[in-house]
Amino acid sequence: MKAPILLLSAALIFWGWQTEMWLFAIPMAVILAGYHLINWRWDFSHDDFRHIAHLCLIILIIVLVYLLTTNHSIYLVYNILQLFPLVFFPLLAAQTYSINESIDILTLFFIKKESIHFTFNLNYFYFALCIFCAGTANTKSIYFYMGMFVLTSIALWFIRSQRFSPILWVSLILLAGNIGFIGQMGVYQLQQRLEDSVVAWLSNANSIGQFINSETKQTNIGEIGVLKQSNEILFRVASDTSTVSPGLLREATYDKYKSSVWIASNPTFTPIKPDINGKNWRLGNKPTHSSKLTISTTLNKGQGLLRLADGTFEIDELPVSKMEKNKYGTIQVNGKVDAITYQVLFNNNLSLDSLPTEDDLQIAKSEREAIYRIVSQLDIIGKSPQTILQRVDRFFQQNFRYSLKLTGKNNQSTPLSTFLLQTRSGHCEYFATATTLLLRAVGIPSRYAVGYSVQEFSSLENQYIVRSRHAHAWTLAYIDSRWQAFDTTPADWINLENANAPKLAFLCDLWSLFIFKLSGWLRSSLANNLSQYGWWLILSLIFFQLWKLRSHHRVHRLSRKHILTKQVTKSDLIKKDYDFYVIENKLHELGLSRHPSESLKKWINRLKAELPVPDLIEDLALIIELHYRDRYDPQGIEDSERAILKSTIQAWLIVFHKYFHNQ
Repeated sequence: MKAPILLLSAALIFWGWQTEMWLFAIPMAVILAGYHLINWRWDFSHDDFRHIAHLCLIILIIVLVYLLTTNHSIYLVYNILQLFPLVFFPLLAAQTYSINESIDILTLFFIKKESIHFTFNLNYFYFALCIFCAGTANTKSIYFYMGMFVLTSIALWFIRSQRFSPILWVSLILLAGNIGFIGQMGVYQLQQRLEDSVVAWLSNANSIGQFINSETKQTNIGEIGVLKQSNEILFRVASDTSTVSPGLLREATYDKYKSSVWIASNPTFTPIKPDINGKNWRLGNKPTHSSKLTISTTLNKGQGLLRLADGTFEIDELPVSKMEKNKYGTIQVNGKVDAITYQVLFNNNLSLDSLPTEDDLQIAKSEREAIYRIVSQLDIIGKSPQTILQRVDRFFQQNFRYSLKLTGKNNQSTPLSTFLLQTRSGHCEYFATATTLLLRAVGIPSRYAVGYSVQEFSSLENQYIVRSRHAHAWTLAYIDSRWQAFDTTPADWINLENANAPKLAFLCDLWSLFIFKLSGWLRSSLANNLSQYGWWLILSLIFFQLWKLRSHHRVHRLSRKHILTKQVTKSDLIKKDYDFYVIENKLHELGLSRHPSESLKKWINRLKAELPVPDLIEDLALIIELHYRDRYDPQGIEDSERAILKSTIQAWLIVFHKYFHNQ
C-alpha cells in the first residue's frame, strides 16, 4: 500500500518548516502535488531506476563534501541527516511519475540481476524519512511533536484495519499520542543531558579545551592521571608581520576562583552593532599604530567565542549576524555558518576590558594560608608592580616544572596549596591560578584568562597553525592603568608538548591542509553564490542522466492516450484469466470469499472443508496451478496449456451451475 501523494507533500513541507529548508521543500512538494494535475507518465525500466539511483549517490557525495569541508561542529551528523529527503527525492519523483507503482529495491544497492526483482513502494519509507530528518533539527517547540503526531496519524489512518470502528481507532491513537508526548519529553531531556555531557567532556578533555563556557571554567586542578592532549589543528593564524609570533589569543576571562572552578561573576553580554556592510565590528577607537591577524576557525552550530589578541579594537570580514561582549572582553557571536575567517586589528598597548572591581582582589578562604605564605617568602608586599612581577616570575621559573601528570587531591590541603608548597609541578592551569591569587594578595587586580598560544609556524602553509594541545591559561594583571598578560608557566612547556606529538602527525596535517584549502575555495566568491551554482551543477547532472536514458531509448514520454493504451495492454493478462475471476465471484456469492491476506492455495485448502463438492476442489487446484504460472511466471505457459486452462475453467463452471442449481 502506498501513502497518498498529498500526504508526502505535507511531510515535505513539515520537513522544510523544521529544518528551515524552504528553498528545497516547497518546490519538491509542488512537484509531488502536481501528480494529480499532470497527465504525463514515464515507463521507467529497472535500468532507468538504477541510473536515477546513481544520480542520488552523486547528490549525496556533493552534500557530504560540502558539509565536511565547511562544517566542523559536533552536530555535523545532524546536518547531514537533515538533507536526506533532498538526496532521495529523485527516486521518489521517478516512482511517482512512472506507470509503475513501485521500484526494484535492488537498484538502491546497484545490484543488477535480471532474474531477481524485489519491488518496493517508496512512499511510506520516504514519509518516515521526512519525519525523522525533521526531528534532527532538534527544535524545542511543541509544534514539532504536534505536526509529527498529526501526519503520522493520517498515514496510519490509510492502513488501519477495517475490523474496528473509526471511533475506537481515533480514541486509541489519541491515547497513544498522549503517552508518546510524555515519553518524548523524557527522551528529549535525556538527549540534552547526553549532548551537554559530550560538550562538557570535550571542553575539559584538554588543558583548556576547544568548547569554552563564558560563565564558568572547570579546571583540571586536583584531578589524577595524565592530562591527554590532542594534536588536531583547530585554527590558523596569518600575521602581517610573519617574523613576530602573535603570542597569546584570548578566548574567555574569569574573576572568581573557588574549588578548582573559575567563574565570571558578572557574565552579562551587551550587543555590538556592525558597520553598514554588516561584516566590520568596532570595539574601540582606532589608534595610531596597529597590527593585523587573519584567523580561520570554526564555530559550533554558528555560535562560539572569538579568539582575539589583547588590545583588539576592530574585527573585519566576520560573517555573523550577531556579536556580544561582556565586561571581561569575551566576545561571543552567532551566525549561520561554522567555518569562518575574520581579521583582527589590535594594538597591545590598548586595554578595552572593564576597570577592576573588588572581585579582582578576592582570594578564596581555603587558599589564603598558602598564598600569604608564598607572598611572605618572596617579600613582595609594598614593592613596585614591576618588581613584584619579576620576583613572581623568577619564583615559578626556578622552583617549578611543567608537567601533564595530575597528582590528585591531598586531604590535608587544597590541590592549589599542594602545588605551591609540596609538588611544585603542574600544568598551565596551576600556574595561572596561583599567579592570579598571588598578585591579588599584594593588591594588584588580576583575572584568569584562557585561550591559545600561537607559536608554531608552518612553512608549508606560510602561516601559524594552532593545535588543541596549544590551549593555554595565563594571568591578566591590571598595571599602569591597563590589563596586561602575565604568563608564569615555564617556557619549556611548548617543547614538552612538541616532544609528545605523534610521529606521523604530518600525515594528519596534510589532510587538514587539504580540507582547509578546499573549504577556503568553497567560501570564495564562487562559494558565496554556491546555492546558485550548486543548483546549476545538480540540474546539469540531472539533464545528463536524462539525456543518457533518452539516448538509449529507455524513457518514453506518454500522454493520457498512451497511458490508457498501456493500461489496456497490461490488462491483457487479466483478460486471459477473466473466467478464473468469474469462479472467484461465484464462490463469493456463496459466502466463500477469499480473505485479502489469503493466498489462492491457502484459500483452496480452506474450501476443502467448506465446499461439499470434491470434484470442484480437485479441478480448482489444477486451475490455480496453471493460473499462477500464467500470471507470474516470466516464461508464461504454452498455448496448449492455455487451452487446457480455458477448457478446465469452462468445465468447472458447468459442474458448479449444475450442482448448485439442483440444490
